[in-house]
Amino acid sequence: MSGATVLSGLAAGFLLAASMASGAEDCGTPGTLTSSKGDSRVLVTRVFKDGSIAVRARLAVNPDGGKGAYTVGDHGFTYIANGLSIMRKGVRYRCDLDCRNAFLKAELKGFAEHTPEFCVYAIEVEPFAPGQARTSCGNGRYLIGNGKGRLRKGPLLDTVSGATVQSYVSTTSLRHKVDGQVQPLDSETLPIAVAAKASMLGSIVWVAGKGLHGTFALVGESGPAFGEGSIALHQLLHTNAITAQASGPIPVGQRCSAVESGLTPPFRSSPDKPGDGCRRGRAASSASDIRAYNGISEPVDFVVLGQAGFSRKGGLIEQTVTRQAIDEAAARAGYTQQRIRQMLACLPRS
Repeated sequence: MSGATVLSGLAAGFLLAASMASGAEDCGTPGTLTSSKGDSRVLVTRVFKDGSIAVRARLAVNPDGGKGAYTVGDHGFTYIANGLSIMRKGVRYRCDLDCRNAFLKAELKGFAEHTPEFCVYAIEVEPFAPGQARTSCGNGRYLIGNGKGRLRKGPLLDTVSGATVQSYVSTTSLRHKVDGQVQPLDSETLPIAVAAKASMLGSIVWVAGKGLHGTFALVGESGPAFGEGSIALHQLLHTNAITAQASGPIPVGQRCSAVESGLTPPFRSSPDKPGDGCRRGRAASSASDIRAYNGISEPVDFVVLGQAGFSRKGGLIEQTVTRQAIDEAAARAGYTQQRIRQMLACLPRS
């Protein structure tokens, strides 16, 4: 996108307390960042003349777009409840434990007629039968269950036990072209950041923090609040490398072995039985899923770069996004480490 497009989009996406910092024009304008959906978290920002925005926030994990994000049987890197809502008498309700159990029953029956209905927003939906149209539940979302639709299956994934698990195709707000095919942005291989405003999609953001490796990322997902990042982004921050992680579940016979103890951030073990963790002198008695839930609780520094990003048509970037392409987009726009450090120095220290 052009610099002017990025600048106007970012400015429109923020609620700014517009009062110029006296005698500190190089530190831009102080402001606040809030969610478009009224999230209670208000983040202090600095907004610069080139449209860049510096902000400090915690970083949760968003596995959406990864091949292992959602699977049959709810063994994915995130819970199936994070990709859909349950429908009751035509009204959407947040998915909870009862919703998850209802989903597993509907899944077992192939989402046929008389099974519960769900409104899906993070997984691809296909018609229940050939020639049948999908049923909308608003805002680009579609129904599954009760014969109105079903989740689209992805590839079979290798698990840590040597078996396989069936994946579902996870979606992202932005997509890109890979070998001419439109694909979601893969959370497991690309550093992707989530922003509260869709107007920020396509922008490049610098992410760094105390004891972490700094890295550029792409704002490729919009959500209810600022401060989520892909699996690959978390791995780069921790180790400056992206490594593949096999899917769960971890069977009882492999619990508390190197398969489980060797999990690295953002992955962690989530036993089926509450409290069934690995402790000395006690054998685990249930299987465990591998979830990407180890976020970064200490504040992380972000600079959304006002003049660096990918051109897009709607929700599509018409080129292949790679880590190298992200770095190159920032370099072409002239964002050096010195310039980024100067912007981050304008943030108040807590």
